[in-house]
Amino acid sequence: MSSADLDADLVIVGAGIAGLAIAHDAARAGQRVMVLEAADRVGGLVRRAEVCGIPFDIGAESFATRTSGVADLIADAGLPLTLVAPAPGGAHLVTTGETGSFPAPLPRRTVLGIPADPLAADVVRILGPDGSARAAAERMLPPLRAADEPSLAALITERCGPVLLARLVDPLCRSIYSQPADAVRLSRLHPVLWREAVERGSLLAGAVACATDDRAGAAVGGIVGGMWRLAAELASAAAARGARIRTGAPALAVNPHGDRIAVDTADGPVRAARVVVATGTSAARALLDQTGRRGSDSETDADAAGALAVRVVAALVAGAAFDDDPVGSGVIVAPGVPSAAKALTHANAKWPWLADTLPAGRHLFRLSARDARAPGLETPADLAHEIALLTGIPLDAADVLAVTSAVYADAVAGAPVDDRRRRELAGSGIHLAGAAVAGTGLASVVPHARALAASFSSTSHSRSIA
Repeated sequence: MSSADLDADLVIVGAGIAGLAIAHDAARAGQRVMVLEAADRVGGLVRRAEVCGIPFDIGAESFATRTSGVADLIADAGLPLTLVAPAPGGAHLVTTGETGSFPAPLPRRTVLGIPADPLAADVVRILGPDGSARAAAERMLPPLRAADEPSLAALITERCGPVLLARLVDPLCRSIYSQPADAVRLSRLHPVLWREAVERGSLLAGAVACATDDRAGAAVGGIVGGMWRLAAELASAAAARGARIRTGAPALAVNPHGDRIAVDTADGPVRAARVVVATGTSAARALLDQTGRRGSDSETDADAAGALAVRVVAALVAGAAFDDDPVGSGVIVAPGVPSAAKALTHANAKWPWLADTLPAGRHLFRLSARDARAPGLETPADLAHEIALLTGIPLDAADVLAVTSAVYADAVAGAPVDDRRRRELAGSGIHLAGAAVAGTGLASVVPHARALAASFSSTSHSRSIA
């Protein structure tokens, strides 16, 4: 089939950062690219909101700096964006102990809650002497092996003890990755830490190799004006390279037909030589018909969608007592703490550019709901209660000046197909990108997406990438 018989060389389903990065790089390489996005905007989990006319991130507000993927993309695409580090306030943890819940600064030299030195004072403060000693004994265990890796929860419990899991690792996993530690593996969440731990035979030795002396929460970066600007500028750059980006255009099915692939839309099929599915897990699974059933069970589907959902609520408050940043950049909340939130970010304490934007005495807080389907975190009274609980600063409902929120229905990453099926799809020209296959976070998503795009331009017959 000649290229003239195709609507595009490449169709990308999903205009999150992965899809946009592929669109930009493929279009720059001379391919005819079409992006289909079901929502009325680009960006995926990167989204803008406003309170009182002030724009800020209501979705992802930072990226891990364990890879240079985001910085490289901005430089290579020539995007007019300025990277920025968070302010030096650090982050806190509200966790549970023998006497109930208590706040403490997050330990400095930890990676996903795994300490480089379990006997450091800031770790002992959270784990207690016995919990810290149990974790420190991990170095005396038989060497860690890569084969048959268990869940993160099982791994930590077996090697470091249940206290480290309950008070540090699981709270951080739930807050950062929106999943409990028993539902994920370390190799997926932090591939570098897992590799270092296996090479050295010890989780603690792996943490030593990966940890820095920076304050907790400092291994991230942001963008002046907000992460939402990355999506906006990248979409503009891709369009300038010739990529066609259609919003409000959901893909309904992907059907290979010989040497072409038809992507069904409400306006008819789009024919392409290759297709990349860069959506969330449940959307990718449904699009590729990997549910194992036809039709729909609305109750089951609703439960599954709710389990994958994330809700973020932002509140603009008035209060001079917050001027001293009482919890630094924010708070991670352990599951046993009686709060409707799993995390709180004091956004203008974390990002200097936002602090410069807000009027004096005004503060912006972001709270991530523990359960996106549960009530709470809705009214000014709800927000005043939660912010006071997690910061220790009294707050009246009248001081909550504005509230806004966003729900991300397909935000929790998981593999939509198994490895064998993924290879089969790649052999027919259908590839997957985004957190569902690359791992959570832009530090993983962007390099994977760009490597996939590069594989398309390296040969016109390339059919797969791991």
